Order: sequence, then structure tokens, then C-alpha cells
Amino acid sequence: MLALGAVTAVQVLEAESGLQAATGAALSAAVRAPDANSAIAAARSSFASVTAGYPLRAPSLSIAVGAFARGSLLTADATATVDAVGAHIALRVHDAQRVEPWRSRP
Repeated sequence: MLALGAVTAVQVLEAESGLQAATGAALSAAVRAPDANSAIAAARSSFASVTAGYPLRAPSLSIAVGAFARGSLLTADATATVDAVGAHIALRVHDAQRVEPWRSRP
């Protein structure tokens, strides 16, 4: 029974780590974009690419670009579930990064 609990904990930690990595990668791509539309597209592409390598079900990304100006703050919320021992465990990640001043339009 203890081994089963340890395996479940590792599965959940791996999935959560993947969701955090994907969210961070999405924001890193977004803050380098020249405009808001490009930021969203880059974020979604990066997020999908990273989540594909982790045991996540239904990963979803919501990104708020606001005015998308140099130095402005972009925020992202990501959700997914992981199946562990017959249960669906919900995961949620929040992250934020500033738009790079030399990569975006004013």
C-alpha cells in the first residue's frame, strides 16, 4: 500500500512539474513577441509542445496580455488533470512575467 501511495505521489508531482514548465515556457515565448496576437499564438504553441511530454489530461492555458506594452505584466493560468490510482486529480498553475522592453512595440 505504501508503494502505491509513493507511485501516486510521483505521478502527481511529475504532472504538476510539467504543467509549471509548460506555463513558464508559454510566458517566456509570449513576452518576446512583437504584439499581443503574436504573444498569444507563441504562448499556445509553446504550451502545447511542452505539455505533450507529460502525463496531463486536458491541459488548458489562459493568458492575459492586457495592453501589451513594454514592461507590462503578462499573466497565465493553466489547468490540467492527472489520472492516478483511478482518480482524476486537478492541477492549477499561475505564473507572470514582464514583456521584454527591447522585443515589443511601445
